[in-house]
Amino acid sequence: MQCNEQPHINSRQQRKLAYRARNRLLSIHRDAQDLKQRVYDILESHHHHGNPCSASTSSTRIKSFPWLPNKNCGSWYLPPNNELTTSSTEVYFKSSDGHITSNYAFSLKRLNLPLIELLHQVNSCFLVDSSVRKILPDSFSRTIPVWCCVMNRIVQQYRSEFRQLDENNQYDEVGEDEWDTSLYTPASIVSPEEYTEISSLIDSRVELLYSSKAIVNPSWLISTLNKPLRPMWIVEGQVQSYTNSLQLSSVDDDKYYTIICCNPSNYHEGSSSKNHIHWKNHSGSDETSFGYYYTPGAADDDSEWGRNLSPNLFWSNCETLLQHNLTDDDTDALIDTIIQRERENHLSCVPPNSMEHGDKIGNIDLWIGSYEAAKPPTCWDNFDAVLNITDTEYPDMQESIKEQQEQRQRNCFYLQLPVAEGKKDKIELERWMPVGLVFLIHHLQQKRRVLVYGTKGRDRAVAVVLAFVVLACPPMYPLKLKDTFAGFDIDTISQQQQGEADKRYHHSDLELDLVNVLLEKNGRETFLHWMHNQASLPQEPFADKESLRIVLQLVTQYRENAETTRSTMQKLNRFFMSSSMYRHI
Repeated sequence: MQCNEQPHINSRQQRKLAYRARNRLLSIHRDAQDLKQRVYDILESHHHHGNPCSASTSSTRIKSFPWLPNKNCGSWYLPPNNELTTSSTEVYFKSSDGHITSNYAFSLKRLNLPLIELLHQVNSCFLVDSSVRKILPDSFSRTIPVWCCVMNRIVQQYRSEFRQLDENNQYDEVGEDEWDTSLYTPASIVSPEEYTEISSLIDSRVELLYSSKAIVNPSWLISTLNKPLRPMWIVEGQVQSYTNSLQLSSVDDDKYYTIICCNPSNYHEGSSSKNHIHWKNHSGSDETSFGYYYTPGAADDDSEWGRNLSPNLFWSNCETLLQHNLTDDDTDALIDTIIQRERENHLSCVPPNSMEHGDKIGNIDLWIGSYEAAKPPTCWDNFDAVLNITDTEYPDMQESIKEQQEQRQRNCFYLQLPVAEGKKDKIELERWMPVGLVFLIHHLQQKRRVLVYGTKGRDRAVAVVLAFVVLACPPMYPLKLKDTFAGFDIDTISQQQQGEADKRYHHSDLELDLVNVLLEKNGRETFLHWMHNQASLPQEPFADKESLRIVLQLVTQYRENAETTRSTMQKLNRFFMSSSMYRHI
C-alpha cells in the first residue's frame, strides 16, 4: 500500500504494514537525523535548569565524548563515517539479561571490559539503543545499572584485598568513603519496589563474578576503573531522575565514568506499546511525497524484518533504499539484490590466508574459525588437522588431503561432524560430541595444529571447544592443557571390541571401531566413563551450568565473537549432566 495520506485501515493492519522493511528503514533514518544535536540541546537545557554538570564538563567537553551503539538495535542509528565522534569499541548489554524473568542476571559472557578501557581514556560516552516495545529498553533501565553496580563493587572488593598486600599504597587513590557502590536506575521506569528487589540481588551477582574468576586480571581492572561507573538516561527529550533519589542524573566526570544512555526514538505519551505507530510524511510534505508508518525503536528485532540487511549496508545504500517512490515490495526486492551482490563480492574477496579467520585458544595448538578458515588447500598451510562442525563440506576437501599426501608426502587429517545449522539440529551435536572430542585429544597429543570450524565459528564450533576445555584444561587464564593430558589413552575406549584395528574412519586417523562405539546409543556414557578413569575422578559431572559459563568466558578471551546460543548451551548441559551414570548423585 502506498499513498500520500494515511490509509483508512484498522490498527492491526497498520502494525502489519509498519513491520515492512520500507517503513522500518524510514523510521530509523528519521530517528538518526540530528541525533547528536538533539542530545546536546537536552543536556544544555538540563544544565540551565539548575542541574549543572561538573565544572570540568563543559559543553565543549561533552561534545568530545564518543558515541557507541549497543550491539544489534543501536547500530542502526549511528551512520558510519558521519559527523558523530564514534568509537570502534564493541558494546553489548542484552535486554533479556535485565528482564524480570531472567532475575536481573549479570552476564559472565558479556563483561564489556573494552568499554571500561575506553571510559578510562575519555571519561564519559554516549550509548545508543532503542526498543519497539518500551520507552527505555531493558538494556538501559536494568542491565546497565546492574552492570555498573556490580563492577563498582567488585573493584571495591579487589581493592580491599590488594591493599593488604600493597606496600606502595597504589590502591588508595580513592578512599572507601568516596567510592560509590550504589545502584542507580531511572525513576520513570523502575519503581521503588523493583529497585529494592534488584538491590537485594547485587551482592550475589558480585559473588558470582568473583568466584567465576572471569576477571582474569583484577589488577588491570582496579587501575583502569579508578572512578565509579554511573549511568544516566535521555529519552523523550528529557534527562531522567534516579529511583529513590531526588537527584537528577548528570554528567560529572570529575567523580564518575558516566554512560549517557540515549534512545533516539519518539513515543506518544501515555500510549501502549501497540499504539506507538503513527503516520508520517516525507519532509513534512503532503503534496509531493509518499507517507510511511513511523515506528519508534524500528531497528528492534531486525532479524524479523531486515531480510539480512546490516546497518552498514543500509547506510551505504541509504539514498537508494529511501527513494520516495518505492513501494514496500520494491524495497524488499532492492534489499534482496543488495544482499546477493554483497555475498558475491564477499566470496570473490576471501583472503587466501585462512589464519585471518581463526583464533588460537590459549597456549594450546587449537584454533576456532569460520568456514573460510578451512578453505582447501590453503588451510593445510596453517593446520595439520581440521574438525568440521557443519553439515556442508568444501567440494575439494577430500582431494586436497590426497594431494598433500601424494605431492608433499604429508599427512593431513579431517573429520566432519554432520551437525545442521541452528534449530535444525536436534541431537546430532550431542551424538557426535564424543567423536569430536576424541579427535581433538588424539591430534593434540600428537602436537598437531588443530582447527575447529563452523559456518561463522561462533556457536557449534565454540561448543565443541568448550567441552574439550572442560575435560582437558584447568579453568584458569591463560588456558593450557592439564599435566595429565598426555597420558589420556584413547586406545582403551574400545579395546574390548573385535574388528580390524588398523582400519581408519575416513581421513580422521581414528579407528573405525572406535568411532562406531562412540556413535552407539550409549556412546556418551562410554566416553564419560573412560574420561573418569583417565582423570582418576569420582563419577560426578565434569561440568554444570555455572562452570560452563566460566569456561565460556575464558574461551571468549581468545575468540571474542564466540556467541553460543541458548539451545547449544542446553545441549552442552545435557551432555555433561544428564548421563544415566550420574543418577546416583
